[in-house]
Amino acid sequence: MLLAEVALNLPLENNFYYIIAEDNVPNLFSRVFVNFSGRKEAGFVVNIIDSESIKDKIQGLNLKPILSIIDETPIINKTIIEIASWMSRYYISSFGETLFAITPSAVKPKNYKHHYSYKGNLAFLNPEQKKALEEIEKFSNKYNTFLLHGITGSGKTEIYKHLVKKYLKMGKSSIILIPEISLTPQTLERFYESFGDEVSIYHSRMTQSEKLGEWLRTLRGESHIVIGPRSAIFVPLQNLGLIIIDEEHETSYKSGNTPRYHARQIASYRAKKENAILVLGSATPQIETYYYAKKGNIHLIELKNRYGGQQLPMVEIVDLKKEENKNLITGTLLKKMLTTISQKKQILLFLNRRGFSPALICKACGYTFLCPNCNISLTFHKAKHNLICHHCGYAIKVPNKCPSCQNVALKEVGSGTEKLEEILLQQFPEYNIARMDLDTTRKRNSYFEILQKVKKGNIDILIGTQMVAKGHDIAGIQLVGVILPDIILNIPDFRSVERTFVLLTQVIGRAGRREQCGEAIIQTYLPEHYSIVNAKNQDYVSFYETEIEKRRTFNYPPFTRLGRIVFRSENLQKLQNFCVELKEVIKNMEKNYKNLQCIGPVSCPLEKLKKYFRYHIIIKCSDINEINRFINEIREYFKKNASQRFLYMEIDIDPLSLI
Repeated sequence: MLLAEVALNLPLENNFYYIIAEDNVPNLFSRVFVNFSGRKEAGFVVNIIDSESIKDKIQGLNLKPILSIIDETPIINKTIIEIASWMSRYYISSFGETLFAITPSAVKPKNYKHHYSYKGNLAFLNPEQKKALEEIEKFSNKYNTFLLHGITGSGKTEIYKHLVKKYLKMGKSSIILIPEISLTPQTLERFYESFGDEVSIYHSRMTQSEKLGEWLRTLRGESHIVIGPRSAIFVPLQNLGLIIIDEEHETSYKSGNTPRYHARQIASYRAKKENAILVLGSATPQIETYYYAKKGNIHLIELKNRYGGQQLPMVEIVDLKKEENKNLITGTLLKKMLTTISQKKQILLFLNRRGFSPALICKACGYTFLCPNCNISLTFHKAKHNLICHHCGYAIKVPNKCPSCQNVALKEVGSGTEKLEEILLQQFPEYNIARMDLDTTRKRNSYFEILQKVKKGNIDILIGTQMVAKGHDIAGIQLVGVILPDIILNIPDFRSVERTFVLLTQVIGRAGRREQCGEAIIQTYLPEHYSIVNAKNQDYVSFYETEIEKRRTFNYPPFTRLGRIVFRSENLQKLQNFCVELKEVIKNMEKNYKNLQCIGPVSCPLEKLKKYFRYHIIIKCSDINEINRFINEIREYFKKNASQRFLYMEIDIDPLSLI
């Protein structure tokens, strides 16, 4: 009797065996429907085996037949199986969950329509770009990793295109990862006009049917170039030769759901497995990446000049402590805005906080509206007259009076992009103003539509959160105003300083991208902080040298590796009791490990999130295998001692945030 070993989308360690009927034989790696505990579940057939060879394993089991076959032709191959298997071990997640997380879920594919013209020609490279290309080509016949460290506007994309063309001529495929969906139209347009139907796109704003359609195009060898955010790293391209990760420093390459993978780790594994090269590009590389490049573990290639001889923006820091004008827009910035707009140039204003106001309080008694699920201030959104939690989405209408003292004097505290927009509409009523944040880009293609208006000159002032800082090439933007970078700097996380520098450098780099030198104004209460000063000077190396010594002092990456476990429960007392017990268990466990440090369990900086109270432990060790072993021990203890207490556990290997 033939059996199918089936991987299900469940947090279980084992796969399950199902009987294959003679008239209903699935292909290896195809999807099937099976009966699991009375529920109809989809699963992948990962092995077909004779029952005699595993009779001891299945003895006493009540085996059921496969219900039906979903795929006539498998949608995955051996490469995808190997990636999922490695990920499940490295990120400590079940194989089935991992396999389903990295593949499209649709049953029927649908064609995805491109709307870009095909030209076929590539731009000429300047001497610095040519030298960089030649350096990569020296090592392009086998697996290697490169860091292309180029200042904003240095023309990294053109180098990417020339590399893709080289590999196409060799009969090899390429993956180009970008950090944000908002960058997809811009990048797709550039590559589609050069390579036409060789290009596929893959991202979360597509329907599952569209994703499956593009996925199958690559599996069948109909396209050889894939562009998209982190999930595009999994597409089953034939004969892979090149992986490019643009803006490799971006935190969006890290998944927030199980398995909590980082696309760069998957890219490195896949490139090594398929003998491809990996190119990491950034003006502000992640500290760890630059450290390994300086050590020689990664080939370092630097671009020090802007493409076409463009100058870096002239940047001025405004010390808000010395400003009498306490408005969102200082006199210095307002004066620059008036000059810029009178010259028919565009302005970009960056404020990394959406909504109208971060909080609404009662002036009479001080009552603050908090999210019942997360225990943090609700953000006031004036347009909808709502109070919204930006962590869980909880929302209420603004009441007419204070729930505590019944007073009607409610006051907005702080400012967000919505409030900034209202101020500008009053000050510049005759000009076109647009806002680009999560609230204005929820609809499909809304990113693209806003950017197209900016590029066509139909928007004079663009306001935005961090999504406007990330790689957009808009020729008309002459002035960038940074409203308050201190918001990011004050987040209690060891990467906050790095994130501040990165965002400032990137958003400043949006100014003056063509023949004219741009300008930028940074408004801050911390004008002498090294992240702000070095961003002003667009000086990554000086920032790196200061930051790397702080990391060394406090033993943070790259001088150690990190693991994090978050325990959560709706019952705080049960969670605390478990953590007290676990603390004693950890003390005994640590004796079996050398040079491993476990901090906690302690409450997370964001203690309550989406109704759950949260405690975490942080594990530091130079050996990632020891971290994995330690976490697996805790995982086993958790299974035996926490399952009946309504507790949950989240595992994060190489976390980017400890909040």
